[in-house]
Amino acid sequence: MKKIIILALTAMLAACVPVRQAPRVDLTQYDYKFLLENHSRWQESIKTLQANVRITLDSPLYSGTFNAGVLRNAPDSLLVTVRGPFGMHLGKVFVNKKRFVFYNQVMNQFLTGEREDFRNRQFLQFPVSIDQLMQILTARDRFMVLRKRAFREENGDYFLEAENGHYRYRIWFDPAHFLIKRVEYFDLNEDTPAYYKTYENYTLIDGIYFPQLVNFVRPGKKEGLSLIFTDVKINQPVPARDFLIEIDEAATQIDLDL
Repeated sequence: MKKIIILALTAMLAACVPVRQAPRVDLTQYDYKFLLENHSRWQESIKTLQANVRITLDSPLYSGTFNAGVLRNAPDSLLVTVRGPFGMHLGKVFVNKKRFVFYNQVMNQFLTGEREDFRNRQFLQFPVSIDQLMQILTARDRFMVLRKRAFREENGDYFLEAENGHYRYRIWFDPAHFLIKRVEYFDLNEDTPAYYKTYENYTLIDGIYFPQLVNFVRPGKKEGLSLIFTDVKINQPVPARDFLIEIDEAATQIDLDL
């Protein structure tokens, strides 16, 4: 009898606990400029990033799963180390503000040169340019000055449609953290997005929220990348030696002009 009374009291107390309300969109307090500025501040707050990433690639030409180690030192230095099944070394790429080094460990070939020469080239089988890969792996979206086309509440999120001289954007912001949940990139005067990205499972890591799942999709080409982040460290010291790439003496250098 006592057990029944205790259980009943516990249930009553639980029913009395107030339910925390999910944050709601407030267009009068937060405008689109605040959201974009907050997004910029969030990006700038991440000075260094260390993470392991499980990458799933799906495209008409190639599908597969990779493991990657990511090291980033703001603003522009990035080292990506990619491994395939059974830990097989596939390749490494290092990019900073001016230079790049790409080492294909499977073919034992390497490229090196000015970053501009490599900016639009693809890395291994990934259907994205090196600049896009850098943005995806570090959860970054850099917006130039935007002209607002629409700003409203949509399905419980802040929604912004804007454009500049390069793209038209459709962006959804989470009202809980004011961070991007989804962003669609349209070529000007096109109705179908050239590609879109989603950011999910934001988790507080070292005092900063960071997404644990990132998706990149090109609807028109049926290409996509899905990234799951683990062992994330933010703003912890990264020794300069960790960015070094050791290249086999027998490796062949590839001529970009060929």
